[in-house]
Formats: sequence, C-alpha cells, structure tokens
Amino acid sequence: MISSEKLLSYLKDLTKEEHPEVNGKEYSRSQVLLAERLVRDAQKAIGIASQKPKLSKRRAFIVILEELYYRVPKYPEGLSLESIHRRASQRFEYMNRGAKSLTTPTEVHPKDPCTFYEDNGYAKARYKSALQHLVLESQRYFEVPEAETSLKLLFEDVKLC
Repeated sequence: MISSEKLLSYLKDLTKEEHPEVNGKEYSRSQVLLAERLVRDAQKAIGIASQKPKLSKRRAFIVILEELYYRVPKYPEGLSLESIHRRASQRFEYMNRGAKSLTTPTEVHPKDPCTFYEDNGYAKARYKSALQHLVLESQRYFEVPEAETSLKLLFEDVKLC
C-alpha cells in the first residue's frame, strides 16, 4: 500500500505540469489539486494529518490578512503584525525567518498595491511573485473561499498595473 505522504508528493509534482497525465489519461490541474485536497482531508479525518504547509513568512501573512480583511477597504487602526504572526504560526511552517523589512500589515499586503508600489517596481515584482504562488496553490493554503477569490481578483489587477 502506498503511503499518503508519498501520494501527496506525487500529486504535488503533477500540479507543476500544465497537462498532468497518469496511466495515459490526461487530467486538468484543478482535478489534481482536488485529489490532493481529498487526500489531505482524508488524512485529517482518520487522524494522520501531515505537518503544516510551508510558506514564506510574507506569504503566510498575506493569507491571514486576506482571510481576515478581504471585505474591508482599510486595515483597522492598531493592527499589528504580532497578532497576524501568531495566527500564521498556528497554520503554517515558515520556510524563512527573516522579514525585517515588513513591519506593518500595509507593507506586507497593501489594500491598494498599484498605488502603494507605484514608484517601486522591484518591490512590486516581489509582491506579485508572492501573490502568484498563493494564487496557483490557493486550494492548499486558504480556508475561506471568498478570500481565495478576492486574492485571485487582486492578482489580476496587480498584473495589469
């Protein structure tokens, strides 16, 4: 019998392909992601859930900020990254520890990124890269479907500005 971790690893490798093929049958990327989600849910149901998903600190913060504040046009006064860090630490394992340049929620995930990054193309490119990773693997990281949709729309806007 194949272990669930080995199966998840195989499915993760398949998601990297544009048109995944298994035993001569072609599947869509969304079907492979759905299969991966099904295996993860089954692991949780029978109590053998794997470790937390690995993300950079910035990407983990973006997920939490988007899930909590996707409906509001501005972050609340007094919101600190400490509270976001605590929530993100519960759900994700950080791939990197350093995020010294990110000191406020707006620096991590601005509500209006086109205006925020208007004069800094390099920072905008790094932000766009973080969003792209989250959008491509959104089913793996998001627990709030509306936040997932909101981030996809935001990413489309960032690509155009």
